[in-house]
Amino acid sequence: MLTVEYQNLLKKVPLFMGLDEKNFCQIIEGTSVSNLRSGETLFSQFQPATDFFFVVKGKIKISLLSIDGAEKVVDIIHEGSTFAEAIILRGMDGYPVNSEAIGDSIVLKINAKKYTQVLSQSTDACFKIISNLSTRTHWLMNEMERLSLHNASYRLISFLLENVADDHQDKIEITLSIPKHVIASRLSITPETLSRILKKLSKKELLTVHEKHIILNNPEELRRLINCYNISTISY
Repeated sequence: MLTVEYQNLLKKVPLFMGLDEKNFCQIIEGTSVSNLRSGETLFSQFQPATDFFFVVKGKIKISLLSIDGAEKVVDIIHEGSTFAEAIILRGMDGYPVNSEAIGDSIVLKINAKKYTQVLSQSTDACFKIISNLSTRTHWLMNEMERLSLHNASYRLISFLLENVADDHQDKIEITLSIPKHVIASRLSITPETLSRILKKLSKKELLTVHEKHIILNNPEELRRLINCYNISTISY
């Protein structure tokens, strides 16, 4: 049985908020905890899809392998997020991607069969799940647009500004919680391109790089740059 702490975390997740206590208890009977070390695999591509997941602690890298064996990072799943639920709800036999822990991580594995059985008993819960997945779909569409329309500098600056308040104008230091080569793959650029862009922005004194720490010297100017990139890609 899950601890009360983990149960309370799940109850705040949209995929569980529509469930009554009885149904919730039925689901957590089939939920287990996975403690992963950095680099450990949670599931592999084509492995039978029997669970979906909730990240309690750490980060999970979602990736694909190309025909020539090159890795493409599709997503980084952070604490407090679920993933692979769309795979389960679509009834796919196997996972279409690989997943691996970035740093020591704790993940809850929710049994797909128990979850879908409970869904069949609750129309309200189904509608709430549809709403949640719709939100996720909109995010993915925006992400596809960002990757296809905007150049590498736009993507990197946008990434660096993700957790900086829109009205913040002073210097601010951010810490990269994932390796630079993973960031590069996530942004669909090479590590060499990432380094060149960082060097270019450093020469312009827009940022300062210290290993895993990057100081954004002028967030306002960085925002102006991505707005310029944005305007240049708009077509009517």
